[in-house]
Amino acid sequence: MMKLNCKNLLFFLGWVWSIAGYSQNPLITHRFSADPTARVMNDTLFVFPSSDTTCTQIKGNNGFCMPDYHVYSTTDLTTWKDHGEILSHNTVPWVEENSYGMWAPDCIEKDGKYYFYFPAMPKDGSAFRRIGVAVADTPTGPYTPENSYIEGIEGIDPNVFIDDDGSIFLYFGGGENLFYVELNQDMKTIKTKPQKVEGLPSKYKEGPFVFKRKDKYYFTFPHAPGPAEEISYAVGDSPRGPFEYKGKVLEHWKDGCWTNHHSFVEYKGEWLLFYHHMDISGNKHRRSMCADRIYFDEDGNIPEIKATQRGIAALTANNAIQLDRYSVLENATVTKTNAATPNWIVKRISEKTQLEINEINFENNKWDHLALFVSSQEKATIEVLANNKKLSAVEVPKMKEGEWRLVKAPLLFSPEGMVDLSFQFSGNTEFLALDWMQCLTRKQVLLSKSYDIDLFNAANQKILFQANQGNIYSEKEFRQLKPHILSTSLVQGEMHINSENAVHLDGVKKGDVVSFSSDKSRKMYDAFVGIEAANYSDQEGVMVESCKLGGKNVGYIENGDYLMFNNLLFPHSPKKVTIGIASPNKGGIVEIRKEKVDGELVASFNIDQTGGWQNWSSITSDITAHLVEDEKIYVVFKGDKGFLMNIKDVRFE
Repeated sequence: MMKLNCKNLLFFLGWVWSIAGYSQNPLITHRFSADPTARVMNDTLFVFPSSDTTCTQIKGNNGFCMPDYHVYSTTDLTTWKDHGEILSHNTVPWVEENSYGMWAPDCIEKDGKYYFYFPAMPKDGSAFRRIGVAVADTPTGPYTPENSYIEGIEGIDPNVFIDDDGSIFLYFGGGENLFYVELNQDMKTIKTKPQKVEGLPSKYKEGPFVFKRKDKYYFTFPHAPGPAEEISYAVGDSPRGPFEYKGKVLEHWKDGCWTNHHSFVEYKGEWLLFYHHMDISGNKHRRSMCADRIYFDEDGNIPEIKATQRGIAALTANNAIQLDRYSVLENATVTKTNAATPNWIVKRISEKTQLEINEINFENNKWDHLALFVSSQEKATIEVLANNKKLSAVEVPKMKEGEWRLVKAPLLFSPEGMVDLSFQFSGNTEFLALDWMQCLTRKQVLLSKSYDIDLFNAANQKILFQANQGNIYSEKEFRQLKPHILSTSLVQGEMHINSENAVHLDGVKKGDVVSFSSDKSRKMYDAFVGIEAANYSDQEGVMVESCKLGGKNVGYIENGDYLMFNNLLFPHSPKKVTIGIASPNKGGIVEIRKEKVDGELVASFNIDQTGGWQNWSSITSDITAHLVEDEKIYVVFKGDKGFLMNIKDVRFE
């Protein structure tokens, strides 16, 4: 344990926060950004999304509270710049004040001017949404909105396409049909009446986006033939259609995010698909933009892709590589942590787990070893392969529950250039979890910490870390730094050098990895007083949301999901258990089991409808098994397809 008697002086060593976040998906992590329209302007890639915010009262429509627009740019697909607000619901003359209804936009350049199109709720109440335009001299603004909306059209999700002959088309709408008009050269008035886009499949559609490639016009759109929106496309010989439906490019989400909205763009010889998901929030009304590469076959068709966490960013071996931002992941899951900045980890790992992260640039450096930031309650082995050739074998030591360490392993060779990494697992991996990895030269010292503790240097100045990764130093720099935890800190910690316990830094030398882990004990709850379901120790497949009764409840529950509690105290064995449940339909079955998911049955509940997802009812069951003081409890959910129920709390008696 490292405890020093030091003054509690906080100074920042430098501002290291980056707008890029992980540089992987999602692309923007400091605010919510949905409905991304990507455009190449002046050799820079700009993205014009909408902005989701948290609803504090009834605003907007359908649970979406969207007040304004920002614009983001990149020249390397890795570092993103937020240029700030360019338009708000309270800066447009014709838009209803505080309406929170600024949905999916578009922007396009013509003759040196930039035209930003957006749907909004009109003051005059003439339609659900009207479409307006604002004009600027640069992609980042300032944008000046027109005094009124575009006459003759109404709807949502405007998309503008300028053909090679100078014809200008505005596509829009949401529902069974989508529409288009031709615009006059002023970009502000319509030349033709709205026309239905022909050749599209039935069922709900919205968010049209049109582009041209090799004399073919691609009409792309979110389409909901099933439980949520997939990204689909059709192809035609004219921007007026008709179009021939070709199929989907991106499958619908299966975690409760009903919407998707997208754009396609070619940048520096690559075709990219921008879209959104609810990665950060876990809430379908607060979304974040993502991107992946797409490809065309020799016939011009777009093969379906899978959304990746890897995204489009340039990754280099000397930076922290977030293992949860994968290219391929099978037989494992990703869970969001409680870190202040968005962070995820890989867990539920087994020998069957397939984890791959592609296109990492190892450049021409002489790499000596790698470090993994891992957690495990049992010993395990991780083999790392570079282009299918064994690169390293990492021996993970046994740790305390919830503890994270940097674990170091030598490289068998030093890769060069672009490399695909894959991982193989053996040993007891039940409690193994992965966060990030980094490759190092033999001259570097790597320092990291758990998210819930702070480190200070020799002058008691706070050491700032980039989000969820480590800092690299030379041996001399590290000796001058002398990182430690203040004795007055609320959370103490333990220090490890090359994953071994240590009490001082005198022995640190170049090539070492140093980590500080929180020794904060887990919070325990009296099982007879009860516990909120959201205070689980672990879970599979569920999400947490705000509850009408106050606090949080667990939702988005499907067949096979579960909660695990090893933070319950049983002063004596209970006889009954009560759970708080809400469901708009017959929700299925809740089973309480001990020790493991399929362990001895403790109690069982048949869930009937309560009248809605936030209409709560308490139900009680007799207990059929003996529970000891520190029993591990699983709450297991079973039922038909779709979301089954919400659960608020668990109380034994």
